[in-house]
Amino acid sequence: MMSIILQHKVVIGVILFLFIISIGIQIVIGRFFTGLIRETENMASTDRTLLCQCKRKFASCYELNTGVLNVSVFVDKFLNKIKIGNVTVTWLKHLSGQLMLLSVFTCGLGACLGIVRGETVGDILPYYMISLFGLYIYFSISSFVDLTGKRRILKTNVIDYLENNMISKLTVLEEDIKIVDGEKHQEEKIQEKRKPRFGKSEEKELEELLKEFLT
Repeated sequence: MMSIILQHKVVIGVILFLFIISIGIQIVIGRFFTGLIRETENMASTDRTLLCQCKRKFASCYELNTGVLNVSVFVDKFLNKIKIGNVTVTWLKHLSGQLMLLSVFTCGLGACLGIVRGETVGDILPYYMISLFGLYIYFSISSFVDLTGKRRILKTNVIDYLENNMISKLTVLEEDIKIVDGEKHQEEKIQEKRKPRFGKSEEKELEELLKEFLT
C-alpha cells in the first residue's frame, strides 16, 4: 500500500493538501462563529469590533427609518457581510466545498490516468480509498463544527439584543431629545416675548415725548 502511494506521491500529495485546506477552513470559520456567539452573550459591553459596528449601524438605520426597521432582515444582511480578514465567511465556506470537490476530482483523474497506463486495480485503489476517507472526514468535521447551527445561534442572540435592549434605549433617547428640543423651543418663545418691542432709537424718542408731556 505504502509503495503504491509513494509511486503516486505527487498526485496524492495534491489531494491530501486540498483535503487539509478544505477541512481547515471549516474549523477556522467554526471557531470564528464560536467567538462571536460568546461575545453576544454580553453584547452590551462587548469590545469586539464587528459587533460594535453592528450596533452603530443599527442605531443609524433606526434613526434614518424613524424606528421602522425589520430587525431580522437587518441581521441577515449583516451576517452575510461578515469577513475574516478581507474575505467574507460565505465565500470561505463555498471555497471549502469547492476545494473538497476538487480533491475528489483529482482522485478520479489520478485513477483514470492509472487505468490509461494499464495499472491494476490494486494500483489505483489508493485513490478511491483516499477519496472516501477524505469525504468521511470532511462531513464528520462539518457536522461537528455545525456552521449552520452556529450561524442560527449568532443570529438569534443578535436579534434578541437589538429588539429587547437596543430599540428600547434608542426609543428613550429619542424621547429625551424631543423633550430637550421642546424645552429649548419654549425658552426661545419666552425670550422672544421678553424682547423689547421698540428699538433703541424709538425708546429715546418715547422718553423725550414723555419728558415733554410731563414738563
